[in-house]
Amino acid sequence: MITLSVGDVMTEPVKTTEPTETAKGVAGRLRSEEIGSLIVRDPTSDDLLGIVTESDIVTLVASDVDTAAVTVAEFMSTDLVTIASTESIHAAATVMQESSIRRLPVVDDGRLVGILTTTNLVHYLPRLRNTILRERTMRA
Repeated sequence: MITLSVGDVMTEPVKTTEPTETAKGVAGRLRSEEIGSLIVRDPTSDDLLGIVTESDIVTLVASDVDTAAVTVAEFMSTDLVTIASTESIHAAATVMQESSIRRLPVVDDGRLVGILTTTNLVHYLPRLRNTILRERTMRA
């Protein structure tokens, strides 16, 4: 059976933001760039600090805060789970399920190289099915 890696199906480049960006600014970028998250990076060291998602913005709006005054540093998720691009998509799906996350930053040698989302996996499933069917036909 063919095993594809995270690097084969991830999205690149990854959209990022800084901890000083406002929630309103992030919301605007998510909408205009048609993405569901931004990885938060330290502007001086380039270290990964966390992630901001659409649901984080919805939670803020529902709590009736001034999104123009709240910075990313105040509401980002800092418990960032990552994976290497060489890992299998099966391993990535397991990590995502066990961590209850829909977006998985891909990091190689300490460098952000992509992001794997549940959407990437859903788009990949038909290809996987076709590949498996082709392999079975070739063996028969």
